[in-house]
Amino acid sequence: MLKLLKQIYKTCLSERSRIQLHHFKHSIRGLFYSGNQVHCVCCKNSFSKFLTYGNIRRKNAACPSCNTLERNRILLLYLQEETNFFIDKLSVLHFAPEFKLERIFRTQSNLDYISADINPELAMKKIDIQDIDFGDNRFDYILCSHVLGHVPDEFQAFKELKRVLKPNGCLLLMTKIYHDLEYTFEGTGMFNAENQCIFRKHGRDFTDRIIESGFEVTVKDVAKELGPEKTMKYGLGQNELLYICRKLV
Repeated sequence: MLKLLKQIYKTCLSERSRIQLHHFKHSIRGLFYSGNQVHCVCCKNSFSKFLTYGNIRRKNAACPSCNTLERNRILLLYLQEETNFFIDKLSVLHFAPEFKLERIFRTQSNLDYISADINPELAMKKIDIQDIDFGDNRFDYILCSHVLGHVPDEFQAFKELKRVLKPNGCLLLMTKIYHDLEYTFEGTGMFNAENQCIFRKHGRDFTDRIIESGFEVTVKDVAKELGPEKTMKYGLGQNELLYICRKLV
């Protein structure tokens, strides 16, 4: 019976509608965690705690209300505090957009913002990161968080990202780094801890792979820079690195 109800639910509602309903449910959940011990920079609310999340359980990970994760808050905090992202007129391409971040960016009048995903239900445009349907030198910023591990041909994706990025434009990358691997492990049809299909496990050589693709890269550990107190306050986690990539011209 439960299986039938789930099938009816999926049939009656589009994937995008189901995601919106899912996040509405989270907004209600947030009411039960009132407090000021932690603060989410994405929904701008404070709570008694962030929630444990993931198949490999991570404490202080998910916002009770907007359900953003550590990497989402790190990315937004960096954009707010250290860039011109919310000030200047900028063109932005955002791959695999996180629900809350997309809603924030789409309301910014200074941004010519486009979200993209291989699944048309999940973004404004259906775009394959290995074959980006835009002209050369189109975007000031490209956001790409936890995508490249799921792409069959990573170096073709890098080639396309570089092509559509403006000279001196900024590509912001995040990915899961397997720190026990010196070199990235390439495979086919592997699954990660969240039961998602992946094509590679990025090792400690990820920076070198970016450089080989024609970018200048700075690796930023936002949590380490802010210190343990703010890391706990904002729920930034550990080992979430931000790769700030500039197009070499």
